[in-house]
Amino acid sequence: MTEVGFKRMKIQPYDTDWKPVGSPIVLEGKMDEGATSTAEITGLSKDPVRVPGSDIDYYISRKGVGEVKVNFGILDFPDGESDKVLGYKVDPNGLTYIGNDTEAPYCGVQLESETLQGDKVLLGFLKGVFARDAINLKTKDTKEAFTPEATAYTFSAVASTEEGPQNGQYVVKYIGSEETAIAELEKEVLGTPVTPAPAG
Repeated sequence: MTEVGFKRMKIQPYDTDWKPVGSPIVLEGKMDEGATSTAEITGLSKDPVRVPGSDIDYYISRKGVGEVKVNFGILDFPDGESDKVLGYKVDPNGLTYIGNDTEAPYCGVQLESETLQGDKVLLGFLKGVFARDAINLKTKDTKEAFTPEATAYTFSAVASTEEGPQNGQYVVKYIGSEETAIAELEKEVLGTPVTPAPAG
């Protein structure tokens, strides 16, 4: 499968009881509401470990995944939403604090792309946290037209502890257009059941 494009991203923060906090944050290229740029998913395979026996490599330990991460490039992530997923504190005056007690909440994340044939591709990360390691400032070149650069965010995934087929899993994937399957994936990742649209 070859993925084409990166259309949309939904993020659902959760509280400590694994209850959704507010509605999902949607980044899909609407003016002043942020847009997706890139997503590189790594750690989907565990490094194989060779086990010797009888003077040969007798067995390869290969079960599970590595350190599952997604490196994102996001354009114009609204500050209030970015602060929320990074665990920053915002006071009533709008001052944002980052310090020793900064703790990003667990989130579910859903990415949307499509195949070469035009089928929808959904990738869901069931549980993990966001981080932004740096804030970069760069002078403007007055001779050049300004071109914004995507900001780097990292999402580190852990296994889901929820009951059901997602227990112990990191990623859920679906390719197609079956509304029932899409609704189930969104429920597992975003914590909110989605009612399929009526046919016809």
